[in-house]
This record gives sequence, C-alpha cells and structure tokens, in this order.
Amino acid sequence: MALRWPDPDDARAHRVWQRVLVPIAAEMRAGADEMSARAVARVRAELPQLLPDEQMAVEHLVSTEASLRQLAQVIEAGADPRRIELPPSTTAIARAAAHSQVALTDLMRIYRLVQELVWQWMYARIAAAEPEPADLAKAIELATGWIFGYVDGALVRAEEAYASEREAWLRGAAATRSAAVDDIVAERERDAHRASIRLRYDINRAHLGLLAWVDDMPAEGDAQTLLGGVVADVASAAGADSNVLHPVSSLAVAGWVSRREPFTTDAVASAGTGVRPDVRLAFGEPGTGLTGFRRTHHQAGHARRVAALTGPTGARVTHYRDVAVAALASADTEHAASYVTRVLGPLAASDEDTVRVASTLAVYLQENRSRTRAARRLIVHPNTVSYRVNQAETILGRSIDIDTLELSVALTLLPMLPRLGQPPSSRL
Repeated sequence: MALRWPDPDDARAHRVWQRVLVPIAAEMRAGADEMSARAVARVRAELPQLLPDEQMAVEHLVSTEASLRQLAQVIEAGADPRRIELPPSTTAIARAAAHSQVALTDLMRIYRLVQELVWQWMYARIAAAEPEPADLAKAIELATGWIFGYVDGALVRAEEAYASEREAWLRGAAATRSAAVDDIVAERERDAHRASIRLRYDINRAHLGLLAWVDDMPAEGDAQTLLGGVVADVASAAGADSNVLHPVSSLAVAGWVSRREPFTTDAVASAGTGVRPDVRLAFGEPGTGLTGFRRTHHQAGHARRVAALTGPTGARVTHYRDVAVAALASADTEHAASYVTRVLGPLAASDEDTVRVASTLAVYLQENRSRTRAARRLIVHPNTVSYRVNQAETILGRSIDIDTLELSVALTLLPMLPRLGQPPSSRL
C-alpha cells in the first residue's frame, strides 16, 4: 500500500503513516459508533437548539458515524481527504437544515465540534504510539492535514448542498405562494383554510394590504430585499405579528400585514411612518378574512394608481381612504381629464397663481366652507382664504354654489391632470 497524499516521496511520512496512523485509523473505524455517540452528546450539550428531539439526534448520530468511518478509510488509503464526497446521510442533513431554516453557521459549528473531538482523540493515540520526537512531529503533521483537509472538503460540500437545496426550496415556496396570492386576488381560491395552507399565512385574521415601490433601482442593487424590509417595518409599526410578500415587478411588491385584533385608525396611520425617502407606499383599508385580504389589496392598487397619477412630487404614503373619490373618478383617465377641463375651465391652468387659488378652493370645500379650518390647514390667514375663493369664482365665471359636487370632484382630480392623458407605463 502506497502513500498518495500529501507527498508520496517523503520517506519519513510514508513510514510514520504506515506504522502509526494506519493502525489508529483502523481503531477509529472500528470504534466509530462509540466516538459518534460522544460527539453527538457534546453537540446536544453545547448546541441543544440544533438537536431538539431524539429523531434529529439519531440522524446526526448516523451521519457522524458515517463521516468518521469515511475519514478513517481515507487515512488508511493514504488518499487526498479534500476530494471525498459526503456520505448520503450527511448530505441529507444539510438539505434538511435548509428546509428547517437552520442557520448555515450553526451547521458548520457542528462540524467544528466533532473536528475538535476527533483531533484530541487522535493526538492522544499518536503521542502514546510514537516516542521519537521527529516521527511524532511528522505523525501530528500528517494527522492534522488529514483531519483539517477532510473537514474543509466536507464543509464545502455541505454548504453547496445546503445552498442548492435552500435555493430550490425558496424558489418552490415562492412560486407556491405567488400562485396562491394570484388565485385569491382573482377569486379562484374561495376556501380560507386551503388558502392559509398555501400561503403559510393565517387568512382568518385582520389584514392591511399595501404596495411598496421605488422609482429607480436602489444603490444596494436589490429592490426586492429593500422592499421586503420595508413591509416588515410596516408590520412592526402597525402592531402586526405576521406578513406576506408578493413581488409585483422588479421595483415593487405587494404586501399584507395581519394581526388577530382589528387594526385601529392609529395603527393604520402609524403603518407608513419612518419609511426611507426613496420608497413609496400605498395602503388599502383594513379587512378581515379572505374577502378582506382581497379587498384591501385592490384598494392599495387604486391608491397606488392615484399616487402614480399625482407624480413624484405627491405624498410618499397614500391611504385609500384619503383618495377613494379620486380613485373612483379616475378609473377612466381620458374621461377624467376631459371632465376636469370641462368643469374647471381656466381654473385648471398650470401656472403657479391659478394652482394656488384652485388648491385653496379645494381645501375650503373639503372643510365644509370653513375659512378658519381651511386657513389652519393651509397655514394662511382666514382673509387670504376668502380672497382666493373670490378669485376662484372670478376665474370660473360663476358661483361655487352651482354644481358644487361636480366642482369638488374636479378639484380632487386636478393634481392628476398632467398625467391623466399619459399612457399607464409612463406614470409608474
């Protein structure tokens, strides 16, 4: 039997390997069951969260024993330990860890604990078998190389198996969840229990739907990760305890946050606070169950459409309840644009003075014709409100008491007028 690793031409290495390490490797192979039991006991003592039940402990016991036998066989053959393939039981554990969302660092920690135990076991036997200093040093050098080389190769392959399985699992889970969301929104899925299973999200709760998007790719280069974090922040701010994501495009996601108790007005108002300035949000109204899940999403979509029509200078956070009239009246954008210009006439002009007069009139009507409340919102003197309302009547050429409802709706749509005639793709 010839030594093939690390240096087959090293006479001392060949002699020490044959005389000292091969017998120790044979002992390791024969006692692999006992050594693996000690290793798993140590893992359970130091990392109990990784082996919470007997079934997992048994699986790791089988895997560790297979790995110890494999290491012993590599040493007995004098082979390169870095080129081995993991035992099937070890690969299975790496893949299962990806499914159960065990951190890769924790998985690696198990290897390191077993490595330490094996090294201590081998060192004690090498020291007892080889009294001559030069040969002792060579034996330790060889044993260290085999153990560390084996563990390094095993870690690389375990990480590859973990990453590959996790990617496939996440891709499959994401696809399943995406299909479930599409079916719920399109009303193809009408069973709440089945919907909850498909989504891995309890549908029989109070939901707040939202859309989160950015206008440009963030500097980090990953909008989906950024927006996923935003939805998590929204959940926290609204007092929700779970959330679900659904990619809409490369720069947008739909989200739902939920909790057992209904969302209060304050909770909804808090949901959009503290969001970074390059992110925009649109919220639906809270809803419950399968119908509420669907309705709040549709409302968030309408709110986003209004936000897009308002343009980048509009509010970063848009609540459906605040724009419901605008959403309804702008469903047909061409009709809406024609309506605004017909009702407002010259008051729809885009110059700064006319815009200021129209905005004041809109707030005045929203505040039920209260000069005081309108002035407080606009941060101007009540007399200024009266002056601008009079100006508006002059520009309109009629009293604001005529067709007041039409006038209010047209003023609500007025900030969107520049974009109402544009194709949808240019608004987002």
